[in-house]
Amino acid sequence: MTSALAAVTAAVVGVILNLAIWFALHTVFQELRPLSLGPIQVDWPVWGSLDVAALVLSAGAIVAAFKFKVGMAKLLGVCAAAGFALHIVSVIG
Repeated sequence: MTSALAAVTAAVVGVILNLAIWFALHTVFQELRPLSLGPIQVDWPVWGSLDVAALVLSAGAIVAAFKFKVGMAKLLGVCAAAGFALHIVSVIG
């Protein structure tokens, strides 16, 4: 039973890591291009499409969570409000 649970745990960690990378790439870069490496295809960021505001907001959230131990609900609320404000400013300006 322990071996089966260890395998399931490893698979779940792999899925979470894959989703974290996918969301990070699609949040910080506005454009991605597929890159084929033999049978493997990965999304490669177009460096000119970097969204600096999203990168700064993400870095701030990481610092707040890990260095200052800000709670998840408060962090999500502040980041959602900041993201909404950035969106409104970009639409108006």
